[in-house]
Amino acid sequence: MTPSIVTTLWVFLSFLARVHSAPHAKPRQSTGCSVSSFGIVPAGITVEKVQHIATGGSFVESGNVGYPSAASGLPSLCVAIIKNETADYRFGMFLPDVWNSKLLVVGSYSFLGGINWLDMGPGVHFGMATLSTDTGHSSGAGDLSWPTTEQLKVNWAWQSLEGSIVLGKSLIQAYYGNQAITYSYFSGCSTGGRQGLKQIQRDPGIFDGALIGAPAWDTKNLMPWISKLASWNLPENAESTTSDASLFTRLQAEVLAQCDELDGVKDSIVSSPSACRSAFDITQVRCDVSADQTGCWSEAQIATAQTMYSDYITESGEFVYKGLDYSSEAEWGTFLFPADPDSSSNVRRNFDAQYERTFMDYGPSWSITSLNDTVVDDARIRDQQSVQASADQYDLGSFRNTGKIILYAGLSDATVPVQHTNLYYNRTIEAMGNIDDFFRYFQVPGMQHCWGTPDNVKSPWMIGGAGQAAQRPPYNSAFSVPLGNNDTRHDALLALMDWVENGNEVSQLIASEFNFTDTTLQNIVTYRQRPLCMYPKTAKWDGQGEQNEASSWHCT
Repeated sequence: MTPSIVTTLWVFLSFLARVHSAPHAKPRQSTGCSVSSFGIVPAGITVEKVQHIATGGSFVESGNVGYPSAASGLPSLCVAIIKNETADYRFGMFLPDVWNSKLLVVGSYSFLGGINWLDMGPGVHFGMATLSTDTGHSSGAGDLSWPTTEQLKVNWAWQSLEGSIVLGKSLIQAYYGNQAITYSYFSGCSTGGRQGLKQIQRDPGIFDGALIGAPAWDTKNLMPWISKLASWNLPENAESTTSDASLFTRLQAEVLAQCDELDGVKDSIVSSPSACRSAFDITQVRCDVSADQTGCWSEAQIATAQTMYSDYITESGEFVYKGLDYSSEAEWGTFLFPADPDSSSNVRRNFDAQYERTFMDYGPSWSITSLNDTVVDDARIRDQQSVQASADQYDLGSFRNTGKIILYAGLSDATVPVQHTNLYYNRTIEAMGNIDDFFRYFQVPGMQHCWGTPDNVKSPWMIGGAGQAAQRPPYNSAFSVPLGNNDTRHDALLALMDWVENGNEVSQLIASEFNFTDTTLQNIVTYRQRPLCMYPKTAKWDGQGEQNEASSWHCT
């Protein structure tokens, strides 16, 4: 098949996949789970696998090192794995036997290679077909050895997801007897958040709604910033670096002690990192290091911490990336530990330098100690001229007229600092003016990257975002928000769908946190719920009601 014919076919498939039927289509029964159910697939496309899963069953893909967990407790559905032989990527689909004519595309995490079956599970409980790509490679956590060709890099950046969506939509419609997809949604966090924004920027008509969590949108500046974090903390035994993660625990506890009540409520949550930035006295962690190396910070270490809190600015004064925020300290070890200088697991000298070695073609011998500001310029040039991973288009064009975005981020996120999420949102406003009609942003006090909260914080964080359901019982078979909170008030995905389909604007979401009731970690009760407010509004306690109940708070 000639390139021109292939291009024409893909355009035609894309057109068919966007045709909308009536917005309230009746549930559609599948005609069967077999290769023939998908009709004639394009040349260069292979249906690798089809398998029917009975109600309550599980699916796990053998050899999937990126996403080895099974999706469990599934409704009756068909599993399909499709491969694009030409571009060398794969994608998977869950196709429920009873389908509501909606599609949910789920994103990936970090540089992992594999189909994200676990995050595909929740959507089918809502009657949606779900789809995920392997991003064109197979790799586990911390592995950045795979980007050896331009095709592999571009597949991870955007091409595998885009191609999977376009073909996936066509195959889904064929599978269900040529019934059109009424609504297409996206949910992803971290790299997944970047993927969602990137696809909207490339094709404003690709989704009707997108739930975007803590997006790692600024690849070309994020990765040099991660390398810079490492360089600020090398060599490992220097007086200015940290060799014990307990120092971060000590700093986080001090931030909590000084900044918890700056919002007027003592609740173990730093709800205003910006106020903390102005008020925090970091010298309170200074003490005799010789007497306590795990709890005392030296002057030199304090200087390093202050550098990490600050924006990364080049020696010539050019802004690169926003700094870490106050209350994120418990997560600082993500890019800094393990730090044994004699171990291959040393993060500072390995993962933190791998982007330069592989994506930027510096080679395996490039050392993190060679980092300088020219790497930033080079990262920007390479990203813009070839891979184009960064989702840095702020004017979202016609998506404003056809789609909706809910963006969320944790204020205690040290993997993708919340200030850089703020930056994308603010630049979008600069480019488009008031965007409340289609784009709303919710900050989550106390939440770390994508989900979770430190044990000494216990802030409400669960809102049905990507990957969140599996963090609490029943884990791999969970969906939405537990204990009857699977509604538009508590689940951001359901709220997004209600906004898109019924025009009900989302002005607040109620976040939840739970306590385990026994040592098996299989049973929970609600501990705290609190409204998350549309940025820049914040939740204020009424001064009278129970602080752990959402009804005692309002957005101002």
